[in-house]
Amino acid sequence: MSNHYHLLIETPDANLSQGMRQLNGVYSQKFNRIHKRVGHVFQGRYKAIVVEKDSYLLELARYIVLNPVRASMVQSAEGWKWSSYRETIKQVAISPWLRTDWILSGFGQSKGVAIEAYKQFVLEGKGQSSPWLHLKNQLLLAHIKVGVIQ
Repeated sequence: MSNHYHLLIETPDANLSQGMRQLNGVYSQKFNRIHKRVGHVFQGRYKAIVVEKDSYLLELARYIVLNPVRASMVQSAEGWKWSSYRETIKQVAISPWLRTDWILSGFGQSKGVAIEAYKQFVLEGKGQSSPWLHLKNQLLLAHIKVGVIQ
């Protein structure tokens, strides 16, 4: 995206604030050094939501990979090179820091079947409403139908 980014992060410790400060601070310093700029790169504080159920987590993951499609920046999720989608579906090599097994485990036990089911799940989400519409007090609470093929 041209003015923001989305991350889906699991934090076993209560340290998201410190992690985001580190990530945005280091990136901003490097960006400013490369572009000979000073000042803020990102406007405003990050927004975080708590996701309570696995089905909501899958819906949020789908929302994130489809964000550039909804913004008409690419035709399909595969077209956005800054997304983990291509790594998740094994279109490109997986970065050593990225974990994709957790999301694929929701779509089947066989890796090949899970990848195909995940691709179909993402494709089916192209016309759906934003899960942000279902937020209440920073919690994703609404029932969202998720089809899982085993």
